[in-house]
Amino acid sequence: MEPNEENNEDLKKYFNSKEYSTAIIGTGGDEPAAPVLNEGKVSALISLLTDPANKEIREEALITLKKEKSGDLLLAAIASPESAGKQHLLVAACWESEINFSKYLPFFILLALNDDYLVSLEAITVISTMEGPFEEKHLKEGIIKIKEKQKTISSERVVLYNDLVVTLEGLLQKDKE
Repeated sequence: MEPNEENNEDLKKYFNSKEYSTAIIGTGGDEPAAPVLNEGKVSALISLLTDPANKEIREEALITLKKEKSGDLLLAAIASPESAGKQHLLVAACWESEINFSKYLPFFILLALNDDYLVSLEAITVISTMEGPFEEKHLKEGIIKIKEKQKTISSERVVLYNDLVVTLEGLLQKDKE
């Protein structure tokens, strides 16, 4: 196993809510990480964005998140064990808020490879709306991870992952120009 693969396997354990409760976002020491945030704020945001009773104020919350540059709070909510079963709604809020999450590409690639189809679909949508700039190594590593995952998935996801590889390759070419 490559050292990078070992690191990725270590990261996956942080998504296991039975083992860890963390709000750190990132995949390595040299990559951006969201600060650990107040659990009360994270819980309130999860409720605000996922509870049907808050449907009327959800759009205002997304606008406020963008205005206040509170993407870190949204990422912490996604990583929170409390978001189980609602994670896809929080990932969708990332593209709905129109916040540029480009510096968190590795995090969204991990989400795109998630076993939950809706989480995966929403993460792919976030990636497709990213504006950049991107680190070349993140794009290349993402392409490799996706191609590896394609070897183990059902045919229904193959098209999604093929499109994601094409998107990442396009971003890689764009960054080189």
